[in-house]
Amino acid sequence: MSRPRSLAVRMMAGQIVVIAVGAITLAITAALIAPRLFTYHFEQTGEANSMVQYHAQEAFESSFALALAFGVVASVVGAGLLSWLLTKRISQPIAQLALAAEAVAEGNYEVVVPHDSFGRELAALSVAFDEMAEQLAQTDAARRQLLADLAHELRTPLATLEAHIDGMEDGVVPSSADSYAVMRHQVARLRRLATDLKVLTAVEAHALELQIQELKTNAMVSAACGSAELRYEAKGVELRCLQPGSDVVVMADPDRLQQVLSNLLDNALRHTPEGGSVDVSCEHTAAEVTISVSDTGDGIASDQLDAVFDRFHRADASRRNDGEGSGLGLTIARAIVIDHGGTLIAQSEGLGRGAVFRVTLPRAGAHE
Repeated sequence: MSRPRSLAVRMMAGQIVVIAVGAITLAITAALIAPRLFTYHFEQTGEANSMVQYHAQEAFESSFALALAFGVVASVVGAGLLSWLLTKRISQPIAQLALAAEAVAEGNYEVVVPHDSFGRELAALSVAFDEMAEQLAQTDAARRQLLADLAHELRTPLATLEAHIDGMEDGVVPSSADSYAVMRHQVARLRRLATDLKVLTAVEAHALELQIQELKTNAMVSAACGSAELRYEAKGVELRCLQPGSDVVVMADPDRLQQVLSNLLDNALRHTPEGGSVDVSCEHTAAEVTISVSDTGDGIASDQLDAVFDRFHRADASRRNDGEGSGLGLTIARAIVIDHGGTLIAQSEGLGRGAVFRVTLPRAGAHE
């Protein structure tokens, strides 16, 4: 298949056609009108001498032809040069953008696109391209980090399963209920990881299809605490649900908001030792509702308060393979809250001094 002509060639060819049509139109128009006007005005002088008329007509035709030829050539050359300059100024930044796009398609996001000042449209295109390349670089970096973290998270349960299967085959590990319980626990961990990855992908793509409805905060908090109560009793951690006197309404998806609170309660339980306590409280203003989950557990270093919401984040590297949770719970929780138009932040006075996670959502009708 033949390669299409460049934009500069096509633009220049179009300009040449326009110039040629203009020059031909000028020549034809002048040739049709000028001699007739000359003859008419010469006749008005009343000159009857045929020699005078002949020489006057000859002088007019020669001077007219010379002037017309010079004018046509000058206009064609001038218009051609101007068209070439304009074509070059327009085609060059577009060609540079095309080369940059090819580089980005090959995975090179460190491209530099000159911001052409010839027109607002080209300048806006260059800025938009730079922003797109930067976002693609961040997305690719996040993808690489996710794959690396995922490989790390999968290694432990797979290694545990492999060790138990090999041990059973060799007769080193007994085929007991405890052995099967360990393997079931690792399978459940893998299933939980796969489920959380699917949810995280959907929520970050804003593809959860939230079923928004009116929810009363007191009932929502009570339901979340009730679902977590047995887990807290099993570990010996006190769970206290502190309800305000008045109830308020938020617009939210009940299942997804319960998922947020469940993730926060599980996170608090995981980082609170036996004998500690976790409080769930709810406060509200005229515009917002804030649900807080505070614990007396490990606490969070000041430089980790935002990082705890990253995928597979562990403040303590030694706990990375503790088998509790998928490492995506807080990431999913924040993404869901943001999809509801709210915020989720972490607060702590430092390591060993507990932590507070605050979910803030707009009240129903607050912005109407």
